[in-house]
Amino acid sequence: MNRRKLILQIKNGNQEALETIITEMYPQVYAFLYRKMKQSDRAKDITQEVFLKFVENIDRYNEEDKLRNYLFRIGINLANNYYKSLNYLDDQELDESRIAMAEDPHTIAMKNADRDMMMQYISQLSEISREIIILRYYHEMKFKDIADILKIPESTAKSRHRQALMKLEELMKGGRLNERKSEI
Repeated sequence: MNRRKLILQIKNGNQEALETIITEMYPQVYAFLYRKMKQSDRAKDITQEVFLKFVENIDRYNEEDKLRNYLFRIGINLANNYYKSLNYLDDQELDESRIAMAEDPHTIAMKNADRDMMMQYISQLSEISREIIILRYYHEMKFKDIADILKIPESTAKSRHRQALMKLEELMKGGRLNERKSEI
């Protein structure tokens, strides 16, 4: 069934249509938020909130928008709100205490080498650069869609993408990890 019909059915209260959309879109939204936040439980919570906000505001959804872009935009806003909240600080303290009880950092890093190393390099980029790289390479989005999600001009998305790639190349050549967050 096409998405427009599903959205119309959701607007009319059809639970099966909503379940269809959630089943289709949940993995993509969760994967994006997990890569952005690097916390599985928190990414699951915020993914759930994305769909709650989607249902609460279904009448505002413009059917001309791509659903994935719309849901990612909601996810970015919720994640940003979370980072601004006190819950984020509480979770950071919990994570630090877990790390102290875990294996030494070298052993942990060696277990997940390539993928984790790339995410570490990406994590050193500015928030906007991280989002562009994740959307472009992990979600295979076009610059037009990235610009729509981040509410920036397409040309800005392309130039920031280029800057982020140059910064990643610089970090990788220098082998620098976790020194300091970049401005790019």
